[in-house]
Amino acid sequence: MGETLTEQTERISGYTRKQSERFFRRQGLPHLIEGHSVGRDVFGRSSGFLVAVILLETVGLIDGSWSWWQNSLAVVGALAVIVGLYILLNLVRGRAWSTLPQRVGWPELTFFVVAPAIAAFATAAGWEGAVVYIVFNLLVLAITRVVVGLGVLSSLGWGVARLAGEFGTSLRRLIRLLPLVLIFSIVLFFNTEVWQVFDKISGQGDITLALFFLIIIVSLTTAGARREAEAALAEAGEHASPRSTQFNKNQQRNIVAMVASSQLLQVLVVSLATGVFFILVGTLTITEGVREAWAIDGASWHLPMTFLGAPLLVDQTLVRVAVALATFNGLYYAINVQVDAVYRTDLVDDIAAQLNEVVQVREHYLGLIDQAEAAAASEKPAASSGISA
Repeated sequence: MGETLTEQTERISGYTRKQSERFFRRQGLPHLIEGHSVGRDVFGRSSGFLVAVILLETVGLIDGSWSWWQNSLAVVGALAVIVGLYILLNLVRGRAWSTLPQRVGWPELTFFVVAPAIAAFATAAGWEGAVVYIVFNLLVLAITRVVVGLGVLSSLGWGVARLAGEFGTSLRRLIRLLPLVLIFSIVLFFNTEVWQVFDKISGQGDITLALFFLIIIVSLTTAGARREAEAALAEAGEHASPRSTQFNKNQQRNIVAMVASSQLLQVLVVSLATGVFFILVGTLTITEGVREAWAIDGASWHLPMTFLGAPLLVDQTLVRVAVALATFNGLYYAINVQVDAVYRTDLVDDIAAQLNEVVQVREHYLGLIDQAEAAAASEKPAASSGISA
């Protein structure tokens, strides 16, 4: 049984400022923390990961055609170049050569992108290798900016913990459209042409098709997330002060991203459930005889097995068909969540319950900040009078 509103209020009233900030991070809302900055709270918190990427990139210079001592010299040489460039960066900025960065700004980010590329160029990787390192590191920074900046990484444990609850919620909603989904999916699953298409499709086609459906699902989900977030906040803020529901643009984007992530999690659960279902059905029903009649060779890999003495087969084509139908069901679910009035009401209610706690914690958090600022302001006159005396 969940806690009552009174119990929730009493629990939140005992939060310290750090506990409130930790709560925001776990909810995937780091931008609700006052004084949030990209340099400190995004790239600063990811500095260990970025250093690990640089170290792995030096190991990536190992060449299988070289001897062990040549590879050792390449790795040590690359590390020496990187360390030397960092010392040079400190000296140019007028700091001691061994100074560690207190925050991650443009100089440190530029170093992360350029230094491994220079090291690769200096250790026989050539300019082509240097360009690859630059592009890869820019991509790493972009992903880090999105994942850490929107609290995706910080809320991973929270999301996994809620997965069982989301699974039940998603399946309850899916039951309303289950007959129609099953009719279309089963007809497609036992269609010879579908299996023949996915038997011959290339790996590039697989990836392109998956990205195409992913873009559609994300676009549909994100399009309605702002409207749903506004409706949920209006409901959650009925008993809160106006200040606790006033957000700047970055905070609004963060809330919308959190709402969209919650919906995408449900789409993922539905897709995974139907994908596993079709793999099991295909393993039991699409036998080698059926594959021969349909002229299906199973693509590039096969996994034969037996069940109660009967030969069964899992191959790449089966997985491709199951994933395609799972993606179709996820897309169908995402569309219905956006257009079905009953679905939208349930969804807004779920989000409002979550944001209600967020608003309560934010109101308490802002109160703690006001108290700290008032205490600091009261100390200043006392300190000034002490100096004049």
